[in-house]
Amino acid sequence: MTDMTPDQITKALEAGIITPSQAEAMRAKTSVPDNDLAQIGNEDEMRFLRSFSDVFIAIGVGIFGFGLSVVAGLMGGGVSFLLAAIVMWLMAEYFGRKRRAHLPTLITALAFLIFTQRGVQAVLGDMGFGGDIMTALITLGAMLLFYLRIRLPFCIALIALAGLYLAAALVGRIAPEFLSSQFGLGLFLSGLTIFTIALAYDMRDKHRTTRFADNAFWLHFLAAPLIIHGLALQTVSLKKDVLFGFVPMVSLDRGDAAIVMFIVSVITLIGLAINRRALIVSSLGYAAFAIGYLFDGTGMGFGTVVAATLLLLGAAIIFLGAAWHTARNGLLKILPNLPIFPPPFDPHYKS
Repeated sequence: MTDMTPDQITKALEAGIITPSQAEAMRAKTSVPDNDLAQIGNEDEMRFLRSFSDVFIAIGVGIFGFGLSVVAGLMGGGVSFLLAAIVMWLMAEYFGRKRRAHLPTLITALAFLIFTQRGVQAVLGDMGFGGDIMTALITLGAMLLFYLRIRLPFCIALIALAGLYLAAALVGRIAPEFLSSQFGLGLFLSGLTIFTIALAYDMRDKHRTTRFADNAFWLHFLAAPLIIHGLALQTVSLKKDVLFGFVPMVSLDRGDAAIVMFIVSVITLIGLAINRRALIVSSLGYAAFAIGYLFDGTGMGFGTVVAATLLLLGAAIIFLGAAWHTARNGLLKILPNLPIFPPPFDPHYKS
């Protein structure tokens, strides 16, 4: 047992296999060199995934939820979707409150949000009280109740999604032309708002050891694509095209692709500065998209461009991941000492 790594000791402690005093003694006897220990880290602990059992159950919940959606649609929607939402809540009671299996509960929470929105919208429409604002208010209230009952961090991001739905409904009522003419700006401001809330959670837990850090993780994961996509819509010209002669998709010229790549690079630096890999992960799709169009027009074939994009992006992620703490410590030396920037990682920190 004393040959376990610090990460294994932590997981054994969380699983109840060992006691806190045993964990402390085992950490004291751990002979991992400081340089290696610094690379283990715990600031991005994947607390929502405990074992492959959770993955297996989550797959089943996802398939069941999809089937439930089909059945509810065949039964006319409306009340059927609300009943489906109740089924998902009951599943969350078991997997979330009793078993604390985060990943399956994440799927049930997302399905609950979707079923509630669709059901409420249809029922209100049938009653003659149609309107996105009322639907959004009820959906947001239901998601808040779900979080207060289940108390799992990823629900915070779903509450944010419901909040965005409400904000869009309000703007659509007050200034409908804004949604059509300034949609990108709306996405950017929404992402920036969520990012600011995530930073507030981060500042309450700079060492990533409490629920606040988990709340922030999911909000950062949601904020990044909103910010990037919003900025892209505001700054580049998106066109429909056929890439490499046979792949239909949105098109960028090389100048616009460079702009998207610059935006992703800035997001990456911000993620490094605030010690949040989630920001970077949720922007990888945009990075791959931009890199592909930067290679477009070079004369390389489709397969070569795909291979070059994957190799370049993968190498960048590997390099950044392996040298994360080193790169971050160097960046902190040139940044101002602000509370939004967590201190350098300390493997010996005790909460």
